[in-house]
Amino acid sequence: MAKALTRDPRRAVLGGVAAGFGLYLDVDPVLVRLAFVVLSFANGLGVLLYLVGWVVMPKEGAAESTASTGVEGALAGAREAAQEAARAIGRATDDGGGARLVIGYGLVALGLVLLLHNLDWIRWPHWARFEVLWPLILVGMGAALVRRSMRKEAA
Repeated sequence: MAKALTRDPRRAVLGGVAAGFGLYLDVDPVLVRLAFVVLSFANGLGVLLYLVGWVVMPKEGAAESTASTGVEGALAGAREAAQEAARAIGRATDDGGGARLVIGYGLVALGLVLLLHNLDWIRWPHWARFEVLWPLILVGMGAALVRRSMRKEAA
């Protein structure tokens, strides 16, 4: 039986794209993830390729059941990826330990917005530019961590 390029949800960190490529190419998925990160520094190419892979590659096990190809298959993949992300966010907000997942999705969204800004696809007012917001984001994250650690010490 021929190997198929599918997303691997068992070894997935985000969407299973890198794990699927690792399985297909018979290499460690960490190396594939590292390649995506390195390519991300090339004008966001790694992020773009990962997102395309997430939309186009079927989930492992779903490849046999889905016979659609082309645009129809890509739309089905996009729908499945969006539903999977929505389920993950729902699970994260239901249990207290899933806050990391929500923060992770928030960081991915922030990264995508910043990528779109760097590609000049969106324009921001001066007060909302990255140079102004980045220090505020760091201050907010630091304050949240300090507050959280002080709560744990008090308890």
